[in-house]
Amino acid sequence: MTDGDLQIIAPNVRYWHPSDERAFFEWLDRMPCVRDYHGVVRDLFINFRRFPTHDDLWEIIGFCRRYEIDLAQLAKFVTDENSRWLPDEISWDPSQAAES
Repeated sequence: MTDGDLQIIAPNVRYWHPSDERAFFEWLDRMPCVRDYHGVVRDLFINFRRFPTHDDLWEIIGFCRRYEIDLAQLAKFVTDENSRWLPDEISWDPSQAAES
C-alpha cells in the first residue's frame, strides 16, 4: 500500500460552531494513526502514518460519522481480520437505523 492509499478526504466539513471546528482538529491531532493533514480549497486530506489498527478503525469510524465524512473510503482498509465487521460499518445507513 502506498502513502496515497493511507489517506482519506474530508470534503466540505460543516462545523456548527467555532468550538466544533476546534474539536474537529483537536480530535485529528490526538489520533495516533494520523500523520498529518492539509487542505486544498474545501477538501481536507488526512494522511495516516500506518495502516489503521482495530482500535484506530473504530475511532476513524466515529470521527467520520460525527463529521459526515464518506465511510466508503475505508474500504481500502478491509483485511481478512476485519472483514466480518468493517464492511457492515462502512455501509451502515443512519437513516435506516432510525426506521427500525
